[in-house]
Amino acid sequence: MRQRSDAAENREAILAAAKRLLEHSPRATVTDIAAAAGVSRATVYRHFKSREVLAAAVAGQALPARAAVAEPAPAGRLGRRRPVPLEAINVFDAVPPPALPEQLLAEAQRMARVPLALYVADIDGSHLLRVAGPSRLPERIAAPLAVGPELDRAALAELRDRLASLPGAEIVPLWLRGRANGVLIALGRPEASLEDLARQASAAITLADRYTDTFARAQRRMQPKAAAEMQQGMLPPRIARVSGGEVAGNVLPSYEVAGDWFDVVENVDGIWITVADGLRSATRATAAAAVALGALRAARRSGAGVGEALLVMHATLKEMPGPHAEMTAVAARWDPTAGSASIVNCGHVPPIVLPERGRGVPVGRQHGHGLGGRSRPRPQETSVRLRPGDRLVLVSDGVVGRDEGKAGLGVDGLIAAAKGSSAATAAETVREIHSAVLDASGGELDDDATVVCLAVA
Repeated sequence: MRQRSDAAENREAILAAAKRLLEHSPRATVTDIAAAAGVSRATVYRHFKSREVLAAAVAGQALPARAAVAEPAPAGRLGRRRPVPLEAINVFDAVPPPALPEQLLAEAQRMARVPLALYVADIDGSHLLRVAGPSRLPERIAAPLAVGPELDRAALAELRDRLASLPGAEIVPLWLRGRANGVLIALGRPEASLEDLARQASAAITLADRYTDTFARAQRRMQPKAAAEMQQGMLPPRIARVSGGEVAGNVLPSYEVAGDWFDVVENVDGIWITVADGLRSATRATAAAAVALGALRAARRSGAGVGEALLVMHATLKEMPGPHAEMTAVAARWDPTAGSASIVNCGHVPPIVLPERGRGVPVGRQHGHGLGGRSRPRPQETSVRLRPGDRLVLVSDGVVGRDEGKAGLGVDGLIAAAKGSSAATAAETVREIHSAVLDASGGELDDDATVVCLAVA
């Protein structure tokens, strides 16, 4: 009986909160109402199947039975009775995630009054793929510009040059934290600026991507192998603005292999960058990668230092059944306030420091055991100072190794490729190194080639 009483109290609290908020702010969301009532969104939806049902209950009105189920808003109008303010949370709350591409494009079309299409980048960065828009705009645009499925300013500038074949085409990037996760392409100058809409759309897409396959499906020209799909799901944003600089990273190839992984996160103690290279077949290596990444994050979130986190990864890999799940790994923690980076290496390719002027310098040497094997690793710890304009580059063996199936750049080739980056940004550094990898291998990689760059502002 107590559960029924609690349910009744929750319903009354939700109605009271909704009445207060909607009187003063008609655009209040379900999230706002739930917070004001002191309950979760799920609790609100248990009592009221949609925001419209809740608003009608507050007004003392009954809705038709069919209106009790949330329906997509009419195309080009995100609100049902009045336009929803184009703010990411409101858009995400009002539009079912699978319908988001068409809804965003219709809203942009209403403002621009010129033909538009919404594009996302392929996971290998080689094409822009149309996710919504008329067939008069290309279904795909060959453009080897992106760092994985993300674009930076230099890539967008080159894209504008490549779209000369579409007379009057204009590009509106979907910006979020220093990178674009899509673009709107307009045939003609929009009547109204789409920049604010594009920024909100980028945030809404990022939120929706956890709830639907719509965008992930659009980013794949072909079906990845299962291990590669697992790998893609583990990788962080490919371009990230961080305190004091920028980090970019990616793994090639994107549709197969899948033994490598990297992780980037910014915490109060600095920016953590980890790169690991699996040593067994793709599927088992990817399974081991998921276990190791979970161990890394658990250790890091529990306050472990860099070396401790790698040893936790080792111990966790040892617990896996079957053959030893081995990998090499290197982790760096950069403190932007102090300007120093702590680097811990377990049998991995040494990182390279590229000063603003002068030749690149390897940090430490490839020495000792990796993680997960019979021997306990002895992490090699080094500290380096990074000054404004410096870059720290971490790669996997697929980039520098000279065995069959690897790019074979070597340290000198890696440094030369990185130095070929005219802008010296993190994203352009990754692109230049991966271009050198593809040139050296003829695009036929049998080993993952991972590159991550930290560029100090």
